[in-house]
Amino acid sequence: MPCKKPLSSNNSYQKASNDSVSKTLERWLEIHEPVDKDKTKEDPEADDRLDSISAYSRFKRMLPQDELDLHGLYAEEARQMIQTFIANSAARGLEKVSIIHGKGNHSQEEQVLIHIVREELEKNPQAGEFDFADSRHGGKGATWVRIRPPISRDK
Repeated sequence: MPCKKPLSSNNSYQKASNDSVSKTLERWLEIHEPVDKDKTKEDPEADDRLDSISAYSRFKRMLPQDELDLHGLYAEEARQMIQTFIANSAARGLEKVSIIHGKGNHSQEEQVLIHIVREELEKNPQAGEFDFADSRHGGKGATWVRIRPPISRDK
């Protein structure tokens, strides 16, 4: 008849294994700092912050819904095109657009179009936040723009 091993030796191995897993999990939690959803329920401002962070990260990942290429335009032409493009984008209900202005590699002086784009976006009430595109979508040669929805006057 075969001899059975006592269960205690098997249990000690299992306990050591569980302790190792537990320590690994605790270390991972320390590094990654997960959000405690119970605490955010107590703090309504925390909910708003989490919502705005997730909306912003969704927006950053979103591809532009339309683009305007300003290559070859003179300053006043570019200004007019930007104003018209932003107004049309807002009227169409777009959220994110891209303005391609180039990096100024072929300019004999400093970059002209990039400064015009920044000036026009700063003064345009329909243009929200804006920044250079990521490297895959033009880098410093393109600017993405968040379009603010038109203000409804039906109140």
